[in-house]
Amino acid sequence: MLAGIVWAALAAPVSAAVLVGCGPQAPSERGMRDCAVQLLPGDLVITEVFADEKLTAGGAGTDAGKEWLEIYNARGAAVDLGGVTITHSRPGGERPSSHTIRDATIAPGQFFVLGNAAPAAVPAYVDHGYGADLGELYNTGGGKLVLSCGDVEIDSAIYDSVREGRSRELTSAQPPEYTLNDDPSRWCQASATEFEAGNFGTPGAANDCQPIVIGQCNDRGTMRDAVAPGPGDLVITEVMPSPERVGDTVGEWFEARAESDVDLNGVGLERAGDSAGPDVITAADCVHLTAGSYAVFVRSDVAADNGGIPAAVIAARFKFAMVAGAPAAPGDVAIVAGSTVVDAVTWTKSSAGKALQLAPDRIDAIANDIESNFCAATAAYGAGDLGTPGAANSPCVLPSSGMCDDGGTSRAIVMPEPGQLVISEILANPAKPLPGNPASDAQREWFEVANIAATAFDLNELVVGRIGAAGAPVQSATCIAVPPGGFAVLARSSDPVANGMLPFVDATFRFALVDIAGDLQIAAGATVLDAVTWAAVTSGATLQLDPAHLRPTDNDDPAQFCAGSTPYGDATNQGTPGTVNLPCP
Repeated sequence: MLAGIVWAALAAPVSAAVLVGCGPQAPSERGMRDCAVQLLPGDLVITEVFADEKLTAGGAGTDAGKEWLEIYNARGAAVDLGGVTITHSRPGGERPSSHTIRDATIAPGQFFVLGNAAPAAVPAYVDHGYGADLGELYNTGGGKLVLSCGDVEIDSAIYDSVREGRSRELTSAQPPEYTLNDDPSRWCQASATEFEAGNFGTPGAANDCQPIVIGQCNDRGTMRDAVAPGPGDLVITEVMPSPERVGDTVGEWFEARAESDVDLNGVGLERAGDSAGPDVITAADCVHLTAGSYAVFVRSDVAADNGGIPAAVIAARFKFAMVAGAPAAPGDVAIVAGSTVVDAVTWTKSSAGKALQLAPDRIDAIANDIESNFCAATAAYGAGDLGTPGAANSPCVLPSSGMCDDGGTSRAIVMPEPGQLVISEILANPAKPLPGNPASDAQREWFEVANIAATAFDLNELVVGRIGAAGAPVQSATCIAVPPGGFAVLARSSDPVANGMLPFVDATFRFALVDIAGDLQIAAGATVLDAVTWAAVTSGATLQLDPAHLRPTDNDDPAQFCAGSTPYGDATNQGTPGTVNLPCP
């Protein structure tokens, strides 16, 4: 039987296999004469190995007649296989045995299966029986297969990580090629096609698995590097922690909008409030988002379970449970890329059957850190719960520009007067990141501002950033007031677990504080209210402005700063966030 199947890419995510190929030798005249036709390295490609049959109930205890390997004709013309020798050994060449094909032909673009059955007793999916000539294929420790004409090697590959009832397949993401099967990451375990009861593989046909290559994805038949999102490239815009028309355990979802063209491959979905690791998106095909598009992450991708979310907008599933949120037990969800937090949101309240939606004019990875920038959804989807999964959010009724909500009353935002706001403390180089997360120290960065006047001011709409950079405004529907003589803390993260257990956070920022030759400024529109620079900082300790010099002119002098010495929060760093600094020696 010859399978006349031209190669085609068939996506099916599986784990990467462990295979190693060996480079073929240069052809020689004697080697080419040992075969019926002159074959060159790469004319034939080893594409699949089935080493361990899964026995059915009552079956015999050996793989006799059920082991097989597959080769592919990449030459572009029919090949007479007469004289081609298959050698089987351990990976290092030990204990070799061989079989030479005498009479068989393989058409261009076709697959050819050789099995360990006797020629007269081969299964229907085997084209050529080699009997016991190659010995048993190895279930453990791996083996090596070599195709040759005399002393000329046409192709070789090492198979390993054998699992009962599963073949080892060369990736279907690209046409079979003799150098491709040298890469162990290009092999995978068959899982989609059952060729016999309990046994999976594609003997005589195109393979149907694509291994997951870390950092790469299949873009319509071509492997390329995945474009990982950075902080702010994805903005969480909607969360549904408490569906009402469907079950809570299957109907939860959240949504993110792409601010840049990115891939979701390798991205993790998680809760900061649980001990489990992130649910990582491991699709072999590129899960690409263009800027301005939406992705919905769901507990279930079955419409009857998730309340009727359109399948076209579902990007991935997650396994953790979302919570409704309360002041003592906030809900949270995060998107991560490795150890980098791309975006995260928290909430302390939500309504059953209504998604929390970020106001359309607050689509920003800083603005969504403020819970008051969210409101309850009003538009119905699918089975009748309220939300807009995969589409733009409905408008939220928030205070207009220049206004903020002060305990239910809308009032004008009070900007600080020049000389009223002082940058008083900075943690630019946190110590002791979270275990297993070396990049988590960035989430522990923060700085503090003091109000040295006799009247209050608001942080709302103040622009924070590096000197000379555009910066980003503090966007909050709720007034963030700093009382006379009071302090405010602005941090990279509002999550206590991530920020080192800061006592409170008034607002968040996304830019990175710099350890060496750093700087920071706060402005009201075009007016710079205060700015500081520093040459270097001590790891794990803040830069503290001496309380006797709490003035926006004195903090221009590095001599008025000293290192913090008081442990706070989880005691991994030292400083006095939100309180009066200790005098500098």
